[in-house]
Amino acid sequence: MLVYHPAFDVYHGVFRALLLLEHTPSKSMPTDTLRIVDLYFVFPYLLAELDFPKGAGARGRKLAGTRSRFNTLPSPRAFLTQVKGLHSLVTASLAGQELVSVEALRDGIVSRTDIEIPTGLLIHATAEDNELAEYLGSKVATVPLLGKRGLKDRSDLMEFRYDPA
Repeated sequence: MLVYHPAFDVYHGVFRALLLLEHTPSKSMPTDTLRIVDLYFVFPYLLAELDFPKGAGARGRKLAGTRSRFNTLPSPRAFLTQVKGLHSLVTASLAGQELVSVEALRDGIVSRTDIEIPTGLLIHATAEDNELAEYLGSKVATVPLLGKRGLKDRSDLMEFRYDPA
C-alpha cells in the first residue's frame, strides 16, 4: 500500500524550506536548524517538548496544541535521522534553482539569495502555515544551534555534547 506523506515529499519540502526561510529575519540558518524547524512545522505538537527560549514559550505552547494535519511520530529523533537525505535533496534543489547560496550550503548554512521565489509558490500557504512558519523562523530558528542551551540541546533531537565549545 502506497501512502503519501508530505514529510517525505521533496516538493513539499522545498515549499516548507522556502516558507521557513522567508519568515526568518536573516533569511538564513544552519542546515541542521532547518531540519529541526521543518520537523516542528510538519509535526507542531512536538513543540510541547521543546525547552523554549526566554519569551517564546507562551506562543509556542499555543502552537504546540495544533494537531498535526499529517500524523504522529513514534520517535521524532529517529525520524529526523531518517529524513536527512530528503533534506539534502531539498537544499540541493533550492541551490540548483539558485534560491539558496551554493557557497553557504557548502559551509552548512541554508541562505536565501536575492532571486525571487517563483510567483504563486508561497501563496498556497494557509494562514496557519504562515503563523507557524513565522514563529519557527523568528523564535526557534534564531536560537544558536550548538552547545548547551543551543537548539540541539533544547529540542533533544540531536546530540550536542560533542559540539565545539
